Amino acid sequence: MKLVLYSISTNFAELYALRARMFSTRLLTLILLISFGQKCLAQTKPSTPTATASVPRDTAIAKLFEKPLEIKWIKYFKGRLDDAIAVDIAIGSDGKICKGYLTYPKSKVKLRLEGMFDSTGVRMEEKDYAGKAVTGYLNGTFQKRKLLATWTNAQKTVGSRLDADEIGSGPILQNCSDNKWSSRFITRYNNGRCDMVIVRGQNGLLDGFLWIEADAKTYRLQGSIQTDGKFEIEVLQQNNKMAAMMQGVMKPGQNSDVQWVGSGERREFKFTVKDHFLLGCYEFADYSNQYDALYPRTPCSSCNTWLDQQVNNWINGCKTKFAVRKDNTRNNSRASAWPEIVCWTDRVFSGYLTFSDTWNEQAQGMAYNFDLKSGKNIVYDDLFNKTFNAKQWLDDYAKKEMPKLTPFASDVKYRDWVTKEGFPMFTVRREGLELSTLFHMQYGRQTLLVPYDQLKPYMKKDNPVSEFIK
Repeated sequence: MKLVLYSISTNFAELYALRARMFSTRLLTLILLISFGQKCLAQTKPSTPTATASVPRDTAIAKLFEKPLEIKWIKYFKGRLDDAIAVDIAIGSDGKICKGYLTYPKSKVKLRLEGMFDSTGVRMEEKDYAGKAVTGYLNGTFQKRKLLATWTNAQKTVGSRLDADEIGSGPILQNCSDNKWSSRFITRYNNGRCDMVIVRGQNGLLDGFLWIEADAKTYRLQGSIQTDGKFEIEVLQQNNKMAAMMQGVMKPGQNSDVQWVGSGERREFKFTVKDHFLLGCYEFADYSNQYDALYPRTPCSSCNTWLDQQVNNWINGCKTKFAVRKDNTRNNSRASAWPEIVCWTDRVFSGYLTFSDTWNEQAQGMAYNFDLKSGKNIVYDDLFNKTFNAKQWLDDYAKKEMPKLTPFASDVKYRDWVTKEGFPMFTVRREGLELSTLFHMQYGRQTLLVPYDQLKPYMKKDNPVSEFIK
């Protein structure tokens, strides 16, 4: 029997989970290189001097200054931490010092800001509402009415990226899903069909897959997109080796011309949008706690209801945990959820939801396999004959084949983890059933692909994935 094996140890989900807001040490390493030795109470200059008479009245900002009448300017911003958590910022200056507030609009929690804020740089202390204890730091730049900064807690053990726009500078993203979407594209190449699915997540990260019928392959896609729509994507084979790079311009809901360069070969794809959906999104933060969740939307209303329910169940669990922990440490309890899509056709929509937090070592999650025709989740009974024990057969297969995964022999911790956790989830793909572990912070998601030719003798002739079985 031939079994196709592959593992994804560096994927879109892993990039999510390793970002600074949750667990990344890379951001914190960069942060430690920034000189915090400069005093936050340095002299400041307004980037755009404004006559005192034209300064808007803001009693909250005025109360922060000993001489409110000497305030020279006030600026207001809306932005996000790590492209997820909404924040409002108000800053005023008297020409000597800048003071203001960082506010979480969902919880109404306000924290004071004090320090330098002008076109030469931003270096501010974050303090509790009473202005006594330092709770964090903001360090970054303010140019062309845009604030880009790094936030860290007072101990410099937790960090986030702040991206905010001055109010009145142009369109401002209001909802956390405004720039998060999934698109399915179709085209033809070399007399065959092509499907490409792209998921645009936080901080411009791209994830998805590309099926090329002429290659008889599905490639994994990982990359990033800039604010102007220019993107670069790595095209990965099943062994996680790069087959090519793809570049182009992609605007939400629009067709896209894509250039492929790999192994001395150039290809051009003119993709047409088949489906486009904004991702579902929730976010919340207060002084100690925060959660954010992205999850897919589909052409099927009952499927969307099911996804909504799973994410809401997870959010309610986070709220319960926050209440039990009663944590008074700044930004100490954090949780994040993100999606993966591994197959999307006119009939099938499948992938994973991953739930990660700071109070559990092992992330949780689930697979989804929607039959878009019936609006139901595909289960083993929909695929296999009644006399076939699919779960037992696949469990036995996984136990027999997992030792062939590359890290199994060389990494004792990996071997112990994968042996204990097993491959409890499955998703439907074009090439076969994908068996999957839960997501791991170090090893990512480990998978086994069981080709349909191994399963065909046990499968029903009329089943939701019959289009994939030859």
